Amino acid sequence: MASDNVLNENSDVPLPRMSSQFVRKWRLKNKKKDKLLGYEAGFFTDKFHIGLVFYKYAPDIRLVDLKESKRLWFEVLSEKWQFDGNEIPEDHVYKQLKSLSNVVELEKYFKERIQREVKVLTGITVQPLIIGLGEASPYETGITLDFLTGLPIIPGSALKGITRRAAIMKLSGQEDILPYGEEFNELTKTYEKNEDFIKVFGTQDQKGEVVFMDAYPVDWSNAQSNKLFRIDVMNPHYGPYYESKGKNPPADWYNPVPVFYLTVNEGVKYRFVIASKDRNLLKKAYEWLKLALENIGIGAKGNQGYGIFEIDSKGERK
Repeated sequence: MASDNVLNENSDVPLPRMSSQFVRKWRLKNKKKDKLLGYEAGFFTDKFHIGLVFYKYAPDIRLVDLKESKRLWFEVLSEKWQFDGNEIPEDHVYKQLKSLSNVVELEKYFKERIQREVKVLTGITVQPLIIGLGEASPYETGITLDFLTGLPIIPGSALKGITRRAAIMKLSGQEDILPYGEEFNELTKTYEKNEDFIKVFGTQDQKGEVVFMDAYPVDWSNAQSNKLFRIDVMNPHYGPYYESKGKNPPADWYNPVPVFYLTVNEGVKYRFVIASKDRNLLKKAYEWLKLALENIGIGAKGNQGYGIFEIDSKGERK
């Protein structure tokens, strides 16, 4: 009697009672692997949540053509996803940042609700932006997406971090220095003791007096192809060198291994909100944040210019 797990190359369907492993092998052997627009199509309703699809589901792209399949899948995600904010509660922060384009109105709105002085800054991505590239995901690479909306947000903690670096550069008078490395670390030891610096950012024993809110994208109509997301690629060449911990030479004869990942497109408008009960501290933090966005950038691949913003003068309070 033939085993139920024997692959029948002439079958149009898998044999009954096959294990999932055998079914997958059968599909691959007979080139009947599910296509991206096959069973995955059920996800692509008008209101599918890109965050749930990205982090909770992955098509069967693990066995063959991994890199190319991942690129195609990212293309499907970025092309099919159309953000519909109509079902978001009216008091959601994105709704207000989107609808109240007037900075004075925005600052008044947040001031009334959090009982603090507020400043709003508007910036437009000059190059791609990627936050959370190292987050665990089914695709080797990640991206930080808002739990409710699926929008690629910039966490307030990340904004506070780059603003802190910009403050060291500003206080030291060395705005051209790289905000990393030993030289910068020495500067930090000196200027992190500055009174205003401590008040803004806090210490291990003292809470900072300036609040950095998560930043939301509010307009991508001027982005490339009017898309919020775009696909980018890294091409690591020296995998065998790193994997062998230096036993293999960092040679040019290794094959590059393309790694595709999602980023935020160029030309996407973000709004940044900071708040404090101290108006003078808020003003300092605002200038430091502006310096950080224009010169340091935020997120991964900053050495290639990613994460840099052009400040929208129309979105600044005069």
